[in-house]
Amino acid sequence: MNDPEAYRCVEPSSAPTRRNGEPKLDEGGVTQPPRLMIPGPIDLEPEVLEALAGQVIPHYGDAWVTAYRHVRQNLLTIGESEGDAFVLAGSGIVGIDAAIGTAVPTGGHLIVVDNGFFSGRMCEVADGYGITTHVLRTERGKPVRPDELAAFMQTHPEAQVVGVTHGETSTGVLNDLEALGNVVAEADRLLIVDAVSTFGAARVAVDAWGIGICCTASQKALESPPGAAPVIVNRTAWDFLDSSGADNHGLYSDLRVWRHYATEMSEFHPQPATMPVNVIAALTVATDRILAEGLDQRYRHHRKTAARVRRRAQAAGYEPLAADEWASPTVTALRPPTGLAANDVVAAVRERANIQLGSGIAELAGQVFRVGHMGLSATDAYLDDLFGVLESLSNTQECAAS
Repeated sequence: MNDPEAYRCVEPSSAPTRRNGEPKLDEGGVTQPPRLMIPGPIDLEPEVLEALAGQVIPHYGDAWVTAYRHVRQNLLTIGESEGDAFVLAGSGIVGIDAAIGTAVPTGGHLIVVDNGFFSGRMCEVADGYGITTHVLRTERGKPVRPDELAAFMQTHPEAQVVGVTHGETSTGVLNDLEALGNVVAEADRLLIVDAVSTFGAARVAVDAWGIGICCTASQKALESPPGAAPVIVNRTAWDFLDSSGADNHGLYSDLRVWRHYATEMSEFHPQPATMPVNVIAALTVATDRILAEGLDQRYRHHRKTAARVRRRAQAAGYEPLAADEWASPTVTALRPPTGLAANDVVAAVRERANIQLGSGIAELAGQVFRVGHMGLSATDAYLDDLFGVLESLSNTQECAAS
């Protein structure tokens, strides 16, 4: 198991604070929560919040069956799949846990592509199931090349399952999922994808790209509150899961149990436990909005926003960790100009603009800060306020150095 201390974020060494540490207040003296430009969760649209605040309905019966079927179909449409969609209660790691726990038996083997802290967490999940991991680790800020993965699979024929993270939020790297899916399919392995930070903002073609199990989360590019972990299982993956998957890995985290309820109890109680019905109501509204926007248009918007963030950051002396060719459309990790500490930048943006950024994680703690640009955080109002501070900090540093 990885050492938790290795992932502890470094606290800001020194940063401007309000008098006596006072929080930001509005005109009525009420504490204002920060605007979120972390890599998730994100600030939500009023329509989504309204759904979240609605009256609770039962997690069974006609109304629920209709609502649950609706959101599942939305997810399949976004994921370009004719497979099966389930919505587990919890954060994205719940779905990843279920995918690995269903696909790999205790004593089995799993290849993990480690692009950073979050992709590396697949190893921790595997440890808990008694699974041996074979880790293909990339340089931080770089993706895995398809030929690297192909060669690595050849050296580990005992591992029939491969875990890949589409967008690594600790580094801002986007892996070429289509190309990686092709090499995994050519090797006749099952591909598990962590699309927690990309699903809804970057194309994820589950069926066409040979993804066996795709895991995501509600609180990032799906623009919903935390608490739902959608999982899509490609229809072609069920034969593998039924014949080679794990036995006796629990109830809730076994995707075959979810399939059973979705088929055998589809008209009354299509899932194995009580559901966070209001979170799913909010997710339904959010995914309706995404589909109404149009997927191609949405993906272009996020790519353009990411490019804008990178250009403006570079112009102010901040350096993206990931190169343009493999930059994530939802999060950018930035190194500050010489003389500025990354954690101090985070603190200054919170103080001056009431915007919360993400700090560096693990070996990047204190070296980078992370900007999320999804939903409202990808709008001019957020970006202009953010760069007003970043550019001011950079200009002040230049004056001090001259």
